[in-house]
Amino acid sequence: MLKDSLNFVSKEWFNSKPRPFVEFAIEEIEKGWSENKFFVIEAPTGYGKSTISASLALYSIEEEFKCIVAYPLRSLLEDQFKKFLKLARRESVGKRYMHNPESPYLIKPITLTTVDTLALNLFGIPPEDLENVQAGRSYGHYFFSIASVLFSNLILDEVHLLADSTKSLTFLASLIKTAEDFDQRLFLMSATLPNALKRRIEEIGSAKFISFEKSNDRDFYSQRIGKRYDLWVKELSKEEKFEEILGWIKEGDFSKALVIFNTVGEAMNFYDILKSNGYEALLIHSRFTERDREEKVKKLKDAKIVVSTQVVEAGVDFSSDLLVTDLAPASSLIQRFGRFLRYDEEEGKIFVWFEKMEGDFYKVYRRELVEKTLRWLIENSKNLNVHLPSVDDGKGYSDFLNAVYTYGDFEVDKETVKELEMTYNYLEKISKRSLEMLFKMMGSFVRDEIQIPVTFERAENLSLSEFVRERVIPISFGSFSALKVDEAYLRDGNEIRLERIEMNKYDAKSVYKTILKKRVIAFLIDRKYDPDSGLRL
Repeated sequence: MLKDSLNFVSKEWFNSKPRPFVEFAIEEIEKGWSENKFFVIEAPTGYGKSTISASLALYSIEEEFKCIVAYPLRSLLEDQFKKFLKLARRESVGKRYMHNPESPYLIKPITLTTVDTLALNLFGIPPEDLENVQAGRSYGHYFFSIASVLFSNLILDEVHLLADSTKSLTFLASLIKTAEDFDQRLFLMSATLPNALKRRIEEIGSAKFISFEKSNDRDFYSQRIGKRYDLWVKELSKEEKFEEILGWIKEGDFSKALVIFNTVGEAMNFYDILKSNGYEALLIHSRFTERDREEKVKKLKDAKIVVSTQVVEAGVDFSSDLLVTDLAPASSLIQRFGRFLRYDEEEGKIFVWFEKMEGDFYKVYRRELVEKTLRWLIENSKNLNVHLPSVDDGKGYSDFLNAVYTYGDFEVDKETVKELEMTYNYLEKISKRSLEMLFKMMGSFVRDEIQIPVTFERAENLSLSEFVRERVIPISFGSFSALKVDEAYLRDGNEIRLERIEMNKYDAKSVYKTILKKRVIAFLIDRKYDPDSGLRL
């Protein structure tokens, strides 16, 4: 029984009964288990949606076969992996991403993975086989990897992040259609799904939506509606923004402060300013090694000031009573608000700041979407409840989402969906066809910009696993293409070796082919790295 799995998870994780909406969601899933295959679960940030994922995973291995839980970020995966280990035998739970091969072909009964790795396995080119398929040595174990996915119940956490671009939403559409074709159960989890996105999802597959309402948990509603805070929207100049933000820190009467920037460079610069002014802070962004990132997550609860980028948006269990954030699209802002007054804190302040906008993008976000977000915020900031989807008196964050996003913001490339679906029509050469599609899509079925592994110093006497964990950092292709690279560490069995490498072209397709052909673990770049501030480019 699903309910039994839920009670077990709640006891092991929280030593308490499950929250009412979590219990309601599990009951709805259980009632529809035979009739429905596709479920979408919405709950406010900080409510504990991961309890549902864990309950479904346990039930899957006890009553069915296996389960794969996919996350958009490795940091979220690692955090959840530690929790899953409390629920099942170590040999039953595994993880798979990048150079972490603990569950090859996603084979362990419960496997936690990234959306990128899930996509590679789904289309028959798992990371284990990519090099051999590209070199033409074999077609790999594509039946095995595909079956590993198709025989699993699938859970995608923080699925709103797959709606950020046409490419990622197109993959989601392909996954939904594949799961439907092969009679799988698919669960999508999120706190921020605008009605326009729900409409798009309904067009792709027949989904049962389970959404939080006040009646599901009146105590939670009362607690969140009782929090008191001011939300300020401020325009700052490019030259004076850091000084202004520092002033908010100096003047703030807070227990914990969270400052979020849209770019790594700005986060690093402000961190340096805090240090030069005598403040101790914790900096978190995407350009840390796996080891240092894990250490930072451990220090989060004790940090008084945290400076971060978007990496805190998904699943980071941190709460502040002073939140300062750069302007971002509504969905991202709501996720950031989810790190504010998350626990028992009763009052605080939010500052949303922005700079003058030029061109088609504001930092890393589409300008049109950011401008719509800004207009709504300016008109409704004093009337917005940042924690609840709807409220009796005022605006909930669902009102915010639905005012900003339209149907046209969630485009699916139907031709690409058809091409990906047709993959299974070429049984003898699935992996070869999928690799051609991967190159056509610039090295990723999901990301608009592929991640390139780099290292910042020469490695001596390190094993492959030590090197990956302690010295390798993925960076965007845009950042990589601006660097001069002539050496790389290559995989030689379980060892690594440094070799000169010539890059004739710096386009994504050529670089990705070089990585596969040469078995590149990381390109050696001439840049500084510090465990406190990260990789400076």
